[in-house]
Amino acid sequence: MPALNFAEQDLVGNNFRGQNLNGSTFFKARLENVRFDPNAAGTRTQLRGTNFSESTWINVNARLAIFAPNANFGPADLSLATLENVNLSGADLRQANMSLIDTKLINLSNANLTSANLQEANLSGEQSERPNLRGANFTNANLFSANLKAADFTGATLVNTNFQEATLEATILVNVNATGADFRLSNFTDVTLQNSIFDGANFTEVTLSDVLLNPGQSSNLSFRGALMSNFVADDAILTGADFSPLGNTVTNLTGANFNNTDISGANFTQVSAEGVFINGLAIGANFTNANLRNADLSKGDFTNATFVGADLTGAIAVDALGLTLGDETNNAISGTGGKDNIFGFAGSDNLNGLGGDDYLDGGAGNDTLLGGGGNDILDGGGGADVLVGGAGNDTITGGAGSDTIRYSSGNGQDRINGFVTGTGTGRDLLSFSGIPAIDVRTVNTANGTNTQFRVGDGIAGNAGFGTGEILMVLVGTNFTQANISSNITNSPNTTFLFS
Repeated sequence: MPALNFAEQDLVGNNFRGQNLNGSTFFKARLENVRFDPNAAGTRTQLRGTNFSESTWINVNARLAIFAPNANFGPADLSLATLENVNLSGADLRQANMSLIDTKLINLSNANLTSANLQEANLSGEQSERPNLRGANFTNANLFSANLKAADFTGATLVNTNFQEATLEATILVNVNATGADFRLSNFTDVTLQNSIFDGANFTEVTLSDVLLNPGQSSNLSFRGALMSNFVADDAILTGADFSPLGNTVTNLTGANFNNTDISGANFTQVSAEGVFINGLAIGANFTNANLRNADLSKGDFTNATFVGADLTGAIAVDALGLTLGDETNNAISGTGGKDNIFGFAGSDNLNGLGGDDYLDGGAGNDTLLGGGGNDILDGGGGADVLVGGAGNDTITGGAGSDTIRYSSGNGQDRINGFVTGTGTGRDLLSFSGIPAIDVRTVNTANGTNTQFRVGDGIAGNAGFGTGEILMVLVGTNFTQANISSNITNSPNTTFLFS
């Protein structure tokens, strides 16, 4: 069908259902109650390469219409068009030029806008009459400086979408995939964020404020590998969010500010968050191996949080719950009956976890770490440390220096990492009390040789050798009879038998 020219015409009630209008022009035309939806046979209207620039659409139905290019026609041009109460649901708008469009009551649900240009487009509305963008595909689309106030993106695909300088006030971003999207300089206010993926996205210097969720709900957001330096979350709910690495790419939260924001249950494993500020709820959050150097964690609630292997050099945590930081002097710090995270830093510190499943990090200096009750994790750090797991099944790492690990009857089943045998500098020592006999048994595993210390009966050659209760396991260490003289201390009442 030859291209038609409707430039600057006033079209009212025209029926173009199922027609081939490829290459036609509607430049500056006014379209009211016009239909571009499929005909009764289901044939979709073709609008490839059609020029709708500066046109006005009122009550137009373009459901499932095809605006995308093919071998003969380029993408449609809707730039500077005005669209009021227009139905573009399911339309194929790939690569369409929709820059500077002005819309009201727009329906783009399930439309395909892959690589479309919506720069400075107005797709805004009010919360009572939201623009319907549900399930739409905006992969690689350009929404630079677009006005998206109150837009409903539920279920939309926003992969590598450009939202730079866009207005996202009161928008709904639920069940969206925004992997690799660029949100720099965009305005996030009063948004609803839940069950969405922002892996690898760029939130550098973005401020996210007043994020809305119903009480008790988890945000279930993923920011793995995202760029979030100087990101600000103010009065937001990010419970259960995932900031862990995306492959080998760690999430960059350098200088980020979580002000009065709930990050309870969030996963910050290995994040690069030097200078981060957290003063809200972080109950049960996971900061394993995170870089938190020079962080301000004062007044944060870190009850039941995990900081194993985290670097808190230069950090402060005044009036924080569940986290206690020492200083460069010789600190004496005791925990509580619950789960504590205690860091001694430099100096010869005395750290006591008391009850609960605690994490004690001695840092530099000749420290004494007492786990107390619970399944504790003890890391001596540098220096000649004394580590006592206490009751419970503990994990103990002496670290650099010649460390002594003390075990008393009833202390549970402990796991010892990095134990150094021999007589050289940095050798580690074991001390046992209240245990008359111990069977020492090596076990080969897929990861190397472990040595088990089990309760024995002191009878050499007994058929029950090595079947008693496990006291401790030296992971990756082959402890032999020759090591008794070099690596056992202060155990005069204990007999050691080897297989």
